[in-house]
Amino acid sequence: MQDRQKKVEVLGLTSAFAMVSHDIKNSLGILLKYIGMIAKNCDLEACGVSQECADMEYEVRRINNNLVKMLTLFKVEEGNYMLNVDAHAISDFLEEAMLEHGDLTKQKGIGYEIQCSEDLYWYFDRNLMAGVMSNAISNALRYTRDWLRVTAESTDEGLVISVEDNGSGFPQSMLDDQGEYFHPESGFLNNNTGLGLYFTKIVLDLHNHDGKQGGVTLSNGGILEGGCCQILLP
Repeated sequence: MQDRQKKVEVLGLTSAFAMVSHDIKNSLGILLKYIGMIAKNCDLEACGVSQECADMEYEVRRINNNLVKMLTLFKVEEGNYMLNVDAHAISDFLEEAMLEHGDLTKQKGIGYEIQCSEDLYWYFDRNLMAGVMSNAISNALRYTRDWLRVTAESTDEGLVISVEDNGSGFPQSMLDDQGEYFHPESGFLNNNTGLGLYFTKIVLDLHNHDGKQGGVTLSNGGILEGGCCQILLP
């Protein structure tokens, strides 16, 4: 009887968290709208707070994206998420991913380039992969100096998407221990990057194909000599 009561309490807390998260997410959406309006007015009036608006937008968007990740992970854990796999044009997908951060890149004066064949298509759940890309791009925008490079290509292992920046790169300690971010028991939630990497790993696990498994790798260097997040989708 006691075990049953504990289960009911846990399920009740989970449902309550989901409902509150949806409410918070809606409020954050309104905040993003107002921040965008303020930023546009500041551009017109040269009021000098565009950088503060960009910082606010980044933080609000990061919180919103984390809530979306948590809600999705709850659905996956409970077996309630229905994978919706379809063919998508990768070039369009990457363009949309960058446009989501369009206001922020403009306010921060960050440029970007996308290199991808227009005839490259791949099968995946668009909503889940949009969350993966949002995390990779958001992290790159946080640490870049002024430029991002997003590429995609088909390889023997699968689709490889890379998000590079020209910042100072990932700390060596993070590169050495990045495998730990895929295990919740490692305490990854103490790190801002951890939830995004864990979410990415779960999404790629759901997309396994013909026995092939996807993955995500962090590194430094590349053409921009900064940080690089490489996503492999089987």
